[in-house]
Amino acid sequence: MAEHCTYCVAVAEHEPADGWVYRDEHWAVVHGPAETTLAGGLLLRSVRHFVNFADMTDAEAASFGRLLGRLDEAIHHAVEAERVHLVSTRDRVPHFHAWLYPRAASSPLRGTDFLAAAQTGTANEARRATAILQDHLAVTA
Repeated sequence: MAEHCTYCVAVAEHEPADGWVYRDEHWAVVHGPAETTLAGGLLLRSVRHFVNFADMTDAEAASFGRLLGRLDEAIHHAVEAERVHLVSTRDRVPHFHAWLYPRAASSPLRGTDFLAAAQTGTANEARRATAILQDHLAVTA
């Protein structure tokens, strides 16, 4: 754990209010904040502190791909997303993390236009999506 890394502290010391959507020895996944994330939008953080894809261990790299597939399927199930966009800039917090943003078929925006638009939901929508995601991931484990 990096001493002054907010994501390291969050993963090590803070249980999310609605629980982790998913957690294992490599990854901790939480629903994004409702005020900045649509229902089903997820923040995936590495448990170990590193920043770049190239810094992943072989085990982290292998599990990352498998986990993305499971999360993609779970998000499609939970919020009936047509697409799930993956974004990982690591600019604001220098700790490996990625965001998964669900896009509904009814959204008029696509690609980067969708990603650049405001993404908001409600606390109830986030809680409901979290519960569905947790259940789906538990069943498909």
